[in-house]
Amino acid sequence: MREALKAGDMARATAILGRPFAIEGEVIHGDKRGRTIGVPTANIAMPGYMRPAYGVYATRTRLADGRVVKGVANLGIRPMYEIEDPLVEVWLFDFDESLYGQVVETELVAFLRGEMKFDCLDALKVQIEDDAAKARAILA
Repeated sequence: MREALKAGDMARATAILGRPFAIEGEVIHGDKRGRTIGVPTANIAMPGYMRPAYGVYATRTRLADGRVVKGVANLGIRPMYEIEDPLVEVWLFDFDESLYGQVVETELVAFLRGEMKFDCLDALKVQIEDDAAKARAILA
């Protein structure tokens, strides 16, 4: 399973586990850059987790109240705004509630692409929209 996760082969990891690989954690405050470009994210630290391939994933997140929300997430160190410790940043589609302090579980359903560094914020925004469209199609 480790090899499948490191390769971003979520279909194989799911087959081995019998369910999608998931990361559970408390939603923490980030630098709030996402909300300034219309992409508010729930940030989850990854201490002690087997680390899947860094990159972008189609996701399903189970909230503390049991609701499941589809989304897209970046897992890693964000090459454009580097951070030391890996983080999962999930953009929950069609969702506008505060989750700070709540424990959520995010399933990594499909690997979309590896992490990338962008020349400018506009290029990043275009890529996020493309990633979101691909995630929505996969999760439909």
